Amino acid sequence: MIRKTLIIITMAFLLLSPLAAMSGEEVNAENLTALLSDAGYESYIDEDGDTAFKDQYGMEYWIICGYPEENCLYIQSGWSASPETVSETAFKLANEGNRTMFTARCYYEPMERAFYADYTLRYSDAGIDDAALLSTVEAFLSDSDVFTDFLIGEGAM
Repeated sequence: MIRKTLIIITMAFLLLSPLAAMSGEEVNAENLTALLSDAGYESYIDEDGDTAFKDQYGMEYWIICGYPEENCLYIQSGWSASPETVSETAFKLANEGNRTMFTARCYYEPMERAFYADYTLRYSDAGIDDAALLSTVEAFLSDSDVFTDFLIGEGAM
């Protein structure tokens, strides 16, 4: 409920704010970090050079800039599987997550014993609207929270 209220308030704020956009050349970790910080997220550039940020629960997320010629951003989060979780069950849980998620793509990486959620956001050469990017981040966070709660409920984390 808190997440939905935050999304509604954020979207209303963004709709009432002057339109801003990053050109395709401006889509980089520094500008993404600044945009997220301005939107109230704890945001920084991690050791890999990706934009990292935390939600109000302290969960960490990343925005990875794709190759410039791809014009895409990868929004991602991940969680360690519990020691009791077997791969067969983990794959089934990830598939169930995909059945119910709108934005996030859920998967399990057996070598790392970790669950992931990600989303590929494509943008044009002209760039990306700041409000659209923040709305996508909020939708991803919402789906990611649902997937996390599902995994916890199933004892997989």
